Amino acid sequence: MPKVLFIEQYYYPEGWGGAEIPRDITVALRRAGFEVDVLCSSDQYAPVAPEHAAEDPTRHGIRIFRIPRILPGPIHRFKLLRILWFCAYALPWLLWHRDADLLVTQTNPLLVVPTVAFAALVRRKPFIIIAQDLYPEALFASGVTSPDSLAGRALQRLFTWSYRRAAQVVVLGAFMRQRILAKGVDPRHIATISNWATGDTRTVAEDNPLRTEWGLLGRFVVLYSGNIGEGHEFETLLRGVQRAVTLGADNLTLVFVGAGVRLGELRSQVTTLGLEDRVVFKSFVPASMLPYSLGLGNLALVTLRAGFEGIIVPSKLLGYMARGIPVLYIGPDSDIAEMIRAANCGACCNTGDVEAVAAVLSAAAAGTASLRQWSRSGQNYYSGHLARERGVQQYVALIRATVCA
Repeated sequence: MPKVLFIEQYYYPEGWGGAEIPRDITVALRRAGFEVDVLCSSDQYAPVAPEHAAEDPTRHGIRIFRIPRILPGPIHRFKLLRILWFCAYALPWLLWHRDADLLVTQTNPLLVVPTVAFAALVRRKPFIIIAQDLYPEALFASGVTSPDSLAGRALQRLFTWSYRRAAQVVVLGAFMRQRILAKGVDPRHIATISNWATGDTRTVAEDNPLRTEWGLLGRFVVLYSGNIGEGHEFETLLRGVQRAVTLGADNLTLVFVGAGVRLGELRSQVTTLGLEDRVVFKSFVPASMLPYSLGLGNLALVTLRAGFEGIIVPSKLLGYMARGIPVLYIGPDSDIAEMIRAANCGACCNTGDVEAVAAVLSAAAAGTASLRQWSRSGQNYYSGHLARERGVQQYVALIRATVCA
């Protein structure tokens, strides 16, 4: 059997939806006849109790090797040290691990791509990059460092070398593809495969106990579910909510379910704008509760900060579409905007256009927006173009072709 070694920071057991993508891919590879090993961290992004964990991939014969945890506490503490430890441990492990026909890595943590590229060079093995986030571009867009700085130039050279060496680079859309082409990667070595919805794709809208438990009875819920990270924009959203309320949207409530590095900043913005009675914050829920938490949303949110287009593609959109939840996107033209337009599943507003956001929210809360049409169109488009079965089959075909090349 062909042997594939998959390297990803977060893997089973994990409550974060993004970790289900590599689990789905590896299980599909195993079912297709590949031998699969996974190297991952012992840390968890969203810890989950055993009774709420997804199906254990080891039941399919997948072997999981975990990099030991060196620091206690939340993963956002001493983040750089955790990244360096992961890569420092992974490199000799990859060099000494038993033979694999192909290495596959996603882009977390930050330095894993050049680590895998170097190991593949030494071992003379092909490798595939699944570009969930692009580095160092994400660092530049976040303002962590500048592309003109010494560190920025060094990182650009290191990652450009890594991407050009890859047998294949998987991108999530046309904007991301353009950024990979700008690195000088051969177009023949770039494949576009969308992510898909993770977890149970049902929703519980009627008689949803969370509406009572979270104080949302009679409210029009605008839902943001997932990571509250550097690449997401919130000021336009919050000012849009503030403006919609002044226009008469008295039943409007904004619900955030998730966590991330910008959560504290987001809470401060809510307080500054006097929206405490309009905004509810909840932490990540177990996967088994997703049908209930997502079922709260009358309208769901995706946001993107200007400068992050093609660098990240928030997969929460796919979860909304699969469940028939209409969408409001706030951000620059991007892969997200293209998908919403193609699916006709919601509205797109530019960053800073508070009046446009307020108009969408007011119409939605008043029942005059095309919510039912957006719901049906999004769900139908997802089923026909973006479903999990289609995505994993594309990965299996790509990996088989790469191994056999």
